[in-house]
Amino acid sequence: MKNLSISLLNVKDISKYLNKLKYVEMALNKTKIEELFKISIHFDVMDNKFVPNNGIDISKIEEVNKFNYYIDTHLMVEDPIYEKYIDDTIKRGCLDITIHYEIENFKDVLNYLYDKKNNLNGNLKIGVALKPATNISVLEDYIEKIDKVLIMSVEPGFGGQEFMQEQIDKIIKLKEKYKDITIQVDGGINENTIAQVIRAGADSFVVGSYLTKNEDELKDKIDILNIILDIETTPKEADLDFEKRTIQAVEGGYAQGDILLGIRVPRLRKLAKLWYNIVSLNTLKYFISSDIHDYRRFAIFCLVNKVNANNKDEIMKFIDENIKYINNWDLVDSVAPICIGKQLVLNDDEYIYNVLRNYTVSDNVWKKRMGIVSLLSLAKLNRKECVFKVLDDVFFDEYHLYQKATGWVLRELYKVNPKETLMYLVNKSKIGKIPSILKSYATEKMSIQEKSLLK
Repeated sequence: MKNLSISLLNVKDISKYLNKLKYVEMALNKTKIEELFKISIHFDVMDNKFVPNNGIDISKIEEVNKFNYYIDTHLMVEDPIYEKYIDDTIKRGCLDITIHYEIENFKDVLNYLYDKKNNLNGNLKIGVALKPATNISVLEDYIEKIDKVLIMSVEPGFGGQEFMQEQIDKIIKLKEKYKDITIQVDGGINENTIAQVIRAGADSFVVGSYLTKNEDELKDKIDILNIILDIETTPKEADLDFEKRTIQAVEGGYAQGDILLGIRVPRLRKLAKLWYNIVSLNTLKYFISSDIHDYRRFAIFCLVNKVNANNKDEIMKFIDENIKYINNWDLVDSVAPICIGKQLVLNDDEYIYNVLRNYTVSDNVWKKRMGIVSLLSLAKLNRKECVFKVLDDVFFDEYHLYQKATGWVLRELYKVNPKETLMYLVNKSKIGKIPSILKSYATEKMSIQEKSLLK
């Protein structure tokens, strides 16, 4: 299980923060989601010599112990033995200690820790931290005594720094060389960097200011990190070349620039069914606005599961506010019939027409298609007058995305009302030439004789 280790370096009231964290964990524990971060607490201890800062007091370990969290301690100090940092940490109940390779007496301190581990029957985890400029090759002579390697992705000593991208290669090489070693990453970990660290092979992620700066956002932010973990660890089995062509995520395509992970749609639907009940729309805002297409699909599938009679207006507002991100046929065609069309069916035709006209007259390609595809729910209920009235505004539009959507709606209406659907098309054919793609979709279930009436 991946580990989220929360640094309390900038937390003013530890007990208050941990009480809130416990509440968030309780909500997560009610789910059936397996791929969740195991949450622990990270102590950044500094001596204002090895790094120019003072970290958290070791005595605070006892306060954290009351909340039954696993604790790991990162000693950014020059002399962990002489100044009793190791002994005090163990005495206060923390049996996961990381020292820096860059201290002068590293070898002696490592051996001291190893002796402590043997005296504790192996119940002490030994970690070695590497500054950004330190090469992993320095570990070769010591690896047998090390349980964990902490890769510093910022310069140690201060919170809130930006993640150093060049550390990704170090993580990858470390994972390839030492498969059984726990790899922890510390520095600049947030919603925008954690995915690439997961992909690189890291096991433990130290998160500080991202989760402690604004406690009111704690649940949403932990949900975001956990969902990223869940998505990123889902098997990537799809044919990426085929997927890119299908959604036009190719050079010159309307989805150029979209990133595809290669997760099959059924797997993303399954994830959404696990998460939709506990995620807020604020959390989904992150995923719907992502450059990663799989993330946007996940958000759409959550909306489809989430919408009901009580929150339909809120969901529709969310869709309108984020319409620029719902920018491909697979996203539009998933969300429109359920979150818009199905929510409109209890209204009269005039009201529905006025709502959908806001979509169908839009200059936004995908918003316009959304208005058309929303009619699927109405077509299946044989709300023919409303369907025909909305389609009148777009029927002869030449853009293939609109033609396909219009033909699709008419095909569904034909299934429940073949006679009037056919007559609608016959009347349109008298006005002008029916777009070929529209006709192909609309007449798919018709007999040869019926189709002949449209020539």
